[in-house]
Amino acid sequence: MDRCGWCGKKIPRGRRFCSDACSERYARTLAWDQRCIKWFLLLLAVGVLALFAGALCEQNALVGGGMLLIGSDILLFPLVTPQTIALLGMRAARRAGRALGAATMAAGIWIGWF
Repeated sequence: MDRCGWCGKKIPRGRRFCSDACSERYARTLAWDQRCIKWFLLLLAVGVLALFAGALCEQNALVGGGMLLIGSDILLFPLVTPQTIALLGMRAARRAGRALGAATMAAGIWIGWF
């Protein structure tokens, strides 16, 4: 048994999706991801630069701000790996990505301001 590419339900071998609605949602999500990849990479680069700058200057607030920016980037644009999509389905994989983004944001707040 394989899993639906969108919802993760078990489906017969040889099929990628359990329904046309799941196929359409998957295609729309991939198109949205392609449009937003440049913003994802830009925010990620700025967050990493903030992390390095904070480490060099020994400023916890800057390190926390960098982690907060990276976490918000992952929360807004939950781009997950194809392996995670194959394991969970895109919907659940994106939820897991958003949860990890929220955890990264919480860690950034903790490091930067507590």
